[in-house]
Amino acid sequence: MSDRHKTPRVFASGSQKRKLQAERVKKSEESLAKTPKLTSFFTSLNKEEIPQDPKKNNRRFNKAELSEELSGLKNDIGLWPVNITKEMIDYWAKKGSTELQNCDQVSLQNSVPQDQPRDTSNFVRKCTKNMFTRRNKNQETVNRFWLCFSPTTGKIYCYACKLMSTQNTKLSGEGFSDWKHASDRLCEHEISKTHLESVMGLLQRGRVTGRIDQELAMQEAQQIEYWRKNLKIIVSTIKFIAERGLAFRGDNEIVGSPRNGNLLGILELLAEYEPILATHLKTHANKGSGHANYLSSTICEELISCMGDKVLTEIVSTMKKSKYYLVSVDSTPHESHIDQLTIVVRYMEGSTPKERFLTFLPNCGHSGKATANALLTFLGDHQIDIMDCRGQSYDNAANMSGKYKRDAGSYFGEKPFIGVSSSERYGILIEKLSKKKSGQFYVLRKLSDTRWSCRAEATKAIVDGYSEIEEALASISSDKEQKDIARNEAAHLLQKMSSLETALFAIFWNDILERFNATNKMLQDPQMILESAMRALESLKSFVESKRNDFDKYEEAAKKISQTDEYVQSRTRTRTRNVRLNPLNYGKAQDANLSPKEKYKVSAFIPVVDQLCVSLTERLHAYETVRSRFGFLNHIDKMDAENLHAAAEALVKVYQDDLEPSLGNELVQFVSLIDSYKKDYGKDQSPELFYYQILEDQNFRATFPNFKIALRMYLVLMRNHQRFFGKKSSEDFVL
Repeated sequence: MSDRHKTPRVFASGSQKRKLQAERVKKSEESLAKTPKLTSFFTSLNKEEIPQDPKKNNRRFNKAELSEELSGLKNDIGLWPVNITKEMIDYWAKKGSTELQNCDQVSLQNSVPQDQPRDTSNFVRKCTKNMFTRRNKNQETVNRFWLCFSPTTGKIYCYACKLMSTQNTKLSGEGFSDWKHASDRLCEHEISKTHLESVMGLLQRGRVTGRIDQELAMQEAQQIEYWRKNLKIIVSTIKFIAERGLAFRGDNEIVGSPRNGNLLGILELLAEYEPILATHLKTHANKGSGHANYLSSTICEELISCMGDKVLTEIVSTMKKSKYYLVSVDSTPHESHIDQLTIVVRYMEGSTPKERFLTFLPNCGHSGKATANALLTFLGDHQIDIMDCRGQSYDNAANMSGKYKRDAGSYFGEKPFIGVSSSERYGILIEKLSKKKSGQFYVLRKLSDTRWSCRAEATKAIVDGYSEIEEALASISSDKEQKDIARNEAAHLLQKMSSLETALFAIFWNDILERFNATNKMLQDPQMILESAMRALESLKSFVESKRNDFDKYEEAAKKISQTDEYVQSRTRTRTRNVRLNPLNYGKAQDANLSPKEKYKVSAFIPVVDQLCVSLTERLHAYETVRSRFGFLNHIDKMDAENLHAAAEALVKVYQDDLEPSLGNELVQFVSLIDSYKKDYGKDQSPELFYYQILEDQNFRATFPNFKIALRMYLVLMRNHQRFFGKKSSEDFVL
């Protein structure tokens, strides 16, 4: 026996190693050849994957890659890759071919032309919509659901064969474009054995039963249904909270905590009656980050964003169908006291004018150029044509028009602000009011910084409980248990309220703001038209003008509630000029010797009334342009043919790109139809809106197209006047 440590080790040469490797490979191939293949145990008539050149990339798609790939090939079968994967077959077998057909007239214009010269001219053949249907012998029409058109390649394909067939034909491969023989080839193809097998295989693939992975597919479907049901409940809850303007979050996001906010709290309540949601909360809640449960604030914000984008897209789509619109841009501060631009549009939806909020934009400045650029950028991003805008309304319109640079807040004059920030002092006020006021009574509230109309209730509370408020202030100012600052403030407010001037203006503004508030509510009606709005504003202006001569009436009422008949000026020393500074008094007229009453009337009361009238006049002046153009639409039934033609001709000159000269003839013909529909006319309905509803409901759009366009442009011009009484003056522009 040889010693292995003394015997030298022999190594095989490279040739011997290669020979042994070749023998091992040969034995392995012989063994595999004797083993039956897995496909021999099944009968397969359809393809899973189309053979491809091995030199090309033949990888499989994962779910992320597949969704990305399908998002680009969603509606175009001609862009499908040559290698049809199992995931793609399953996806399209369940989804169907509806989105792939592209058989509308616009898409078919992209079909590959086929030149067929004739005797006198060249005739170009293209794919037609008739190819997508088949007529049976009994004249019944059957839709060829399997036939799809690719707008990119301009060819037609067989949806079933491209997915399932192993034979490489034009309809299942590169595409068919022989339009001359298309009818015959399609009839031959739809009765061929290969096509019928592909259709049956595709239908079977779309079902769960009968598949080798039946149980896995059923489990997947159950999971999908489970998450969809829970997501539907969560989305409905988010919509419920958002519609009511409630807060979503709480102090924490722990399910079961009483401080987890409205969203999780409502879901916990629903879980008591919805078993699937109860299971979801029990299984997936409070698992921390990284665990999908659709309950976190991040997902909530994403869902809100998705819903907001969907609503905005729907509004913009409807707005584009209406074509003409009015846009209103307002500057509104949010809770952080940072200004933001609010964009509101008005357009016609069916036979009804609609006003919709579009978006908030970061305020880029109060200049007219900055506001206009922000608006144009937003409209351009959403492909909204600014040329279809027939009216614009802006907050801070002084900057837009370059005039009217004044603060509307000065119209209020000097009026005390009464606020109660302590619950104890508030209790004293309520006690005083409840003793002398039986039933309901008005309580003090803070004045609004944004809208005059909101101040109506504040001034009404002051006038209604004037004496009780004075008693409460006197009680607080004499209460030694109160803080010094509270006693001093109460004494100062009591001194203000004891003056005749404060009581006079409190009564005056109560009357003015009550009418402003009532008119404002009427103007907020979405169906309000411009003619009715102008009449309301004209009546409001007349009301304000009538107050110019009511100073004596307000003085008498002020004396009753203030318990004094002296003006503050009557108790102060009258200042005179220094004679030494102007010894000769050159060019100086003697001061008028006015009584305190007359001086207060001239210097305070009348300027406030005049300034209100000027503001209303400026607003009405902006609307006079619209009335001069569209005012005749309010009474076309009372106009003769000559006046109708003249008014229509003037309107066509202004809107030459929108209206045709035949507008006058349409108006004359439409007037004869009005009597037939007067029985349907509502008393609370404007004539212009009634005419538009006739055109829309009776399908007269093709008969009176220009008249409908004119009405649509006019009806969108009326805007929401809530901001008309805003803190800053505003101006409307009519295009």
